[in-house]
Amino acid sequence: MKSASVISPPFAFHIWERLQLLVGDEGKEGFYSCRIADITSDTLVIDRPLFERGRSLLADGRMVIVHCTRADAAYAFTARVQETRPKSADRMFLQELGEVRRLQRRRFVRLDKVVQVKYRVLSDPLSKTIGLCTSEMDETRSLNVSAGGMLIEVRTELRVDNRLLLAFERRVMDNLPPHLVAITRHVRVLEGGPQVAGIEFILREDLPRHFTGRELELIPEAALAFDDRMQNRLVSELFAEQLVLRQKGLL
Repeated sequence: MKSASVISPPFAFHIWERLQLLVGDEGKEGFYSCRIADITSDTLVIDRPLFERGRSLLADGRMVIVHCTRADAAYAFTARVQETRPKSADRMFLQELGEVRRLQRRRFVRLDKVVQVKYRVLSDPLSKTIGLCTSEMDETRSLNVSAGGMLIEVRTELRVDNRLLLAFERRVMDNLPPHLVAITRHVRVLEGGPQVAGIEFILREDLPRHFTGRELELIPEAALAFDDRMQNRLVSELFAEQLVLRQKGLL
């Protein structure tokens, strides 16, 4: 994994860009999300942050780690949360902005992480109802995981653009749903190692790009529920785990 690097100023923020705020000490973090409403030379005006999960609460004057994910990388910087004067019902400030650091070249933070997963290839076209019975699936494991997908060992034949039904029996991650649909993006053999496949999780809003309306009726709703909000929660979980590993000097 690439080490964090400082981004030369100025770092261009964007109106309505989504930010995630991490507040509190290790193991007691609180996770919030917001969007940029306005930008000045030294302050970001943000929508009042929404609580997502965790144990620490956001308060006026607290220092936070701010995380934003873009197409090229994930970035982070420190900031102080301040109430407006007079206090606004829907706006806050981010001030004392720290150096912006690139955490990852990929769109999503990717961690080397073993997750037991079962999968089955969905026929093309899909012509019969698909069940969630894991006894009908092939079992394997991931080599790394991100909020956008994972790299898995391949023990049966997979091809690029194969559509997959995934099942995660053990909840090793709080925000990884038990069932997902995905698509194979690449298949290769690691040097001196196993054959692997890079698979991309399919967001609910992107389902019509990969399945016809009739096909979607044949897949259980539980496997089609992975939406942008769920993915954002998974981003936060992986980002928090990455921060912990960096603090321990393991990344």
